[in-house]
Amino acid sequence: MIVALLGGKKEELYKPLVNMLASSGYRVSSAIYLRKVNIPSELKKLAEAGAGITLAYSTNRLVYTTTFVPDNLEDIKKRISCLSPVEPDVLVLLGFQKLVSDRRDVLKALSVWSAKEANSLISGLSPPIVGVYSERQDFPDGYNSPVELAKAIIEEGRRRSVLPPLPKRV
Repeated sequence: MIVALLGGKKEELYKPLVNMLASSGYRVSSAIYLRKVNIPSELKKLAEAGAGITLAYSTNRLVYTTTFVPDNLEDIKKRISCLSPVEPDVLVLLGFQKLVSDRRDVLKALSVWSAKEANSLISGLSPPIVGVYSERQDFPDGYNSPVELAKAIIEEGRRRSVLPPLPKRV
């Protein structure tokens, strides 16, 4: 399943969605589109020196940076697959509106400040749009909380059979 979280409040929706999926046993990967990246100084120096790809290891995580700019969603999926020790069940995208706007295989959910922002985003998106959470609670038929919208995304994934059955892992 691929889910794109869009809007100015998308990070608020990310945490409950990923927590629900991961606590159910799904393997979740994510990618975020940032306008400005605050790269740690060590990685910034390596990138400025000309390194195309840099992997930074610490005691509990790996940070991956690259100067590669994805042309399409398949490029992102390929990078995630290459870095993940196992194929993820769910890919959560934060942003990437241009790459997913016309993709009917991507579930889209909006977490926004207001109905005005939601309507502006919706006008450039193809279905399926699972729902909208508005901070101001001014979007008609919108969800009252990011948690409610996260539950709806999971239900829609199951309904469309794009979210695999709960994994049986040993």
